[in-house]
Amino acid sequence: MEHRATSLVAVLLLQLLVLSKAQQVEVTVQQGTLRGVVEQSAYNTSYTAFRGIPYAQPPVGELRFADPQPADGWEGVRDASEYGSDCVQPDGSGSEDCLYLNVYVPGVPEEGAKLPVLFWVHGGGFYYNSGSDTEHGPDFLISYGVILVTINYRLAQLGFLTTGDDVVPGNAGLKDQHLALVWAKENIASFGGDPDQITLWGQSAGGMSVSLHLVSPLSTDLFSGIIIQSGNFIGLPASLELARQNAFNLGAALGLETDDSQQLVDFLRSVDVTDLLVDSSLVMTDEQKEMFSYGVWWPHIEPDLEGAMMPESPIQRLIDGKFLQVPIFTGVTSGEMGYSILYNPNQVDALNTRFVEAVGPNLHLPTVEQQQEAAAKLKEFYFSDGDISLDNPDPLVDFNNDMGMFATTDALVRKVTEITDLPVFYYEWDYQIENATVTPWGALHSSDLPFLFVRKDTVYNLDPDSDEDKARRNLIRLYTNFAKYRNPTPEADPVVWEPYNNATRSYMLMQATFTLLQGKDAERMDFWNENVPLLPYANDF
Repeated sequence: MEHRATSLVAVLLLQLLVLSKAQQVEVTVQQGTLRGVVEQSAYNTSYTAFRGIPYAQPPVGELRFADPQPADGWEGVRDASEYGSDCVQPDGSGSEDCLYLNVYVPGVPEEGAKLPVLFWVHGGGFYYNSGSDTEHGPDFLISYGVILVTINYRLAQLGFLTTGDDVVPGNAGLKDQHLALVWAKENIASFGGDPDQITLWGQSAGGMSVSLHLVSPLSTDLFSGIIIQSGNFIGLPASLELARQNAFNLGAALGLETDDSQQLVDFLRSVDVTDLLVDSSLVMTDEQKEMFSYGVWWPHIEPDLEGAMMPESPIQRLIDGKFLQVPIFTGVTSGEMGYSILYNPNQVDALNTRFVEAVGPNLHLPTVEQQQEAAAKLKEFYFSDGDISLDNPDPLVDFNNDMGMFATTDALVRKVTEITDLPVFYYEWDYQIENATVTPWGALHSSDLPFLFVRKDTVYNLDPDSDEDKARRNLIRLYTNFAKYRNPTPEADPVVWEPYNNATRSYMLMQATFTLLQGKDAERMDFWNENVPLLPYANDF
């Protein structure tokens, strides 16, 4: 009996030892060995997290504003249990030393497993956010047999300042994303991932970003599928000249008046990082302030130099078919940010008093005359040339949604399917519950994200019989099926998601149940297609 008890204790101790060792897993990448941790997901599946992996050298000192440089290696085993610092945020938190990524693997990594990979680029208006689990916990996605990679990239001034020449060509934030993608391509096999089955995925500013990677000459074979969620580059005037002016205006706001690029950059590299975070109104030109919408520190066309992410109009590259020929999954929420105009009386006043001047520069047309003519037609179409008033909110919300998201997404799917045979899966997210913020005009921008990621500020109903969790599992299955098979519904689930084409114009309406429909916002989108055809912006040349 005593021998049996001793044996039982020994077995238990052995099991505890194995369990303890199983909580830490080592993987070797090109830079060295990483030690990750095994954790339990909200869906009670296990996964291994490797956090805070440097993919680039800290962009400090002479590397502030510069193109990212690959990270150095390390000796011994690097602890990968904690996130790296967020990039500098609008409130001054975070750090310039922020170019880290995170890899989450179902179970434990098995080299040769060839799991599909979702590579996530976060949104946040190019001003804030990060790849950490504050908003992007991996629990749901990794429970469906895919590896998830999330990244940080430089934001605002640090990520998108340019002098318009070889001193600071610009788009450092996009180039950070590119370098992280290269890192994933080169190293993901060590985690059991398939480097030939990487899906590039982003939402909002992340959606704009990944759509730019789609047409960038640098992308080559870095990904084999793309998810463009609530945003793309078509709604993004990208003038290099305006972007250059922003840099010199920033210098002037901080006390340096100069027209010399090197002198400006030396000065901006000498100041404390928080001093760079001046209010955009101090940087914007009168021309920019007149525009219906303009992002000061956003992606822009670059000088045509070696290593340029965006050396020419991205719209022209799309029209010319100069983009990576991969399956596309793209769509919007039903309400997006259209309602926001109702809380911006200055914007409404601008539409009332100078509609053509405000809206024209935001239309993707190649001459100022064409922009102004189209703007006048838009005013008549949405507002019948009457007063534009908060007392009649519906046309304001429709116009704002169409300008910002709906017409640009429609233009993308039309053009891709017009000039290629690529499968394009088009959707509208319209699931509305208490946890997913809604308005009378539909599900808001980003209200789909808590159904894909675990957020620390969100309470979830994970009861598998609840409508919420059924909708979540339906959505996750579509995303992960696309990552696995390049088809969200390889079999009826319960409906087959037919790719979009310009005859049927099919799209998936995602509510409590998912339904295949045709012709999303057909009358409005046809009007845009006829009167604001997809052409480069007047100031993109």
